[in-house]
Amino acid sequence: MADYAFRSISERQKIQSMWDAGASAKDIAGEMGLSLSSVYTELRRGYDGTRLPDKRRRYDADLAQLTVQQGLERRGRKAAGA
Repeated sequence: MADYAFRSISERQKIQSMWDAGASAKDIAGEMGLSLSSVYTELRRGYDGTRLPDKRRRYDADLAQLTVQQGLERRGRKAAGA
């Protein structure tokens, strides 16, 4: 079974602050010890539909956290009649 690593809200906030400051996904991955793929997945998860002044997609750590929590709640066997 795969061993998944979930980002904490503080890690997501650090990604947000670095992204807002203009850091690249590669810079964020190197600084935080994550794979580049993990950073891009996280940036996609927290995209709020708006853009930063430099035209990059805006990342919202709170939205990313909510998305993960909702996904975890949907997991598992569905009850009959639900």
